[in-house]
Amino acid sequence: MMNRSMAIRVLILVALLPALAWAGGDRWLHVRVQEGGERGEKVSVNLPLQLVEAVLPLIDEGELSGGKVKIDHEELTGAEIREILKAVREAEEGEYVRVEGVDEDVQVMKEGDYLIVRAQEEMGEEKDPNSVRVQIHLSVIDALLSGGDEDELDVLAAIHALGEQEEGELVVVKDDDSTVRVWVDGKSHGK
Repeated sequence: MMNRSMAIRVLILVALLPALAWAGGDRWLHVRVQEGGERGEKVSVNLPLQLVEAVLPLIDEGELSGGKVKIDHEELTGAEIREILKAVREAEEGEYVRVEGVDEDVQVMKEGDYLIVRAQEEMGEEKDPNSVRVQIHLSVIDALLSGGDEDELDVLAAIHALGEQEEGELVVVKDDDSTVRVWVDGKSHGK
């Protein structure tokens, strides 16, 4: 089962990769974390994307430096990631992967110009509310891969690419204890 720490890790991953922000003067990045229960805490973050775009190059923490993320993975190189994503971009629309497991169903698909990943846990024969949905425009993936070093993702370029896309949800993570939602729109306050 997904728990609060898992939801926060997914949120951090999304924040460090393509979905940091939408560039543009009137766009805002919204993050909501809501714990379940009567006394569940709520966290709301609303950032103007121009601020994120200005601050991101100043961050030098771990693998994130100068608006780029260093890929340091032994099993999958940056070049291999680029080849896989290039193939996805050029492939026809449709469902690429479906795993119907005992405990979880996972789907990877291309719908229009979006790469979509869905995962949902199951409990017995009924679906559990624990789920993850990530939706990324393919132009954002292209921008991520536009950096000069093959083992870097250019997050700042991805921000610019996101600024050219429509408003919408980027990530939704639900589990028994909390909900995390990340989206971009033209409002300074969340929905």
